[in-house]
Amino acid sequence: MRIVDPYADEAVITPLIERYQRLVERKGVAPEAAARWVRNRHGVCATMLLENGDVDAALCGGLGDWSRQLANILPIIPRAKGVSRVYSLASLILPNGALFFCDTHVNIDPTAEQIAEMTLLAARTVRGFGLAPKAALLSHSSFGTSDAPSARKMRQALALLRAQEPDFELDGEMHADAALSEALRARQVSNSPLTGSANLLVMPSLDAANIALTLLSAATEGLLVGPLLLGVSKPVHVMVPSVTARGIVNMTALAVAQADRADTAP
Repeated sequence: MRIVDPYADEAVITPLIERYQRLVERKGVAPEAAARWVRNRHGVCATMLLENGDVDAALCGGLGDWSRQLANILPIIPRAKGVSRVYSLASLILPNGALFFCDTHVNIDPTAEQIAEMTLLAARTVRGFGLAPKAALLSHSSFGTSDAPSARKMRQALALLRAQEPDFELDGEMHADAALSEALRARQVSNSPLTGSANLLVMPSLDAANIALTLLSAATEGLLVGPLLLGVSKPVHVMVPSVTARGIVNMTALAVAQADRADTAP
């Protein structure tokens, strides 16, 4: 294992400082401040090592403000090709299986287009866990019972997704209990393409996603995995301050798996 000391390994750090200064000089960061940040902000240093090709994946955060940690890395690692925004996905490993929640940390009030995009990205990530994604677009409305803006947004997102003919099961807008129970869904609609229990829950807002994730995590003591960043071009993730040692190990394994898939992709 190689350990880089930002204060001592000048041969490694100096090129990173010069590169980072060029990246942020037109984003309100003075050269002197950029040099300090590479040395003092570990997330910036780790992400610059990733951007420069010195490492294959980066894990940041674990302390301080999560949003600030994210803001540190976004100017460094570009979005994946064709992706309009970065999103987040978190998972709870429960006794009866895994549940994935999107978007739990990044976008406060995503548009229908963004919900459609995050659903496709999240489904791809769920498949990377070796699971068949089954997505439910959640709402206080269930299959047209409300015409509130958030309900209309989820219905529009569903239409956008269906137009792209995704290769996974998908339905909405629906209540969370209907997403997890085929019997409840069958009482409301007779032709849902979603079978069994959904494992990918897509929320209309960050509030809904974060509250659902943290509430269920505390109530069930499920194993939290994530949040994972979706839509970035390289494996980089920001861990929450409450992450445990086991959580860091899990995130490391996921980041390594992502890097390995990127290296072996045709």
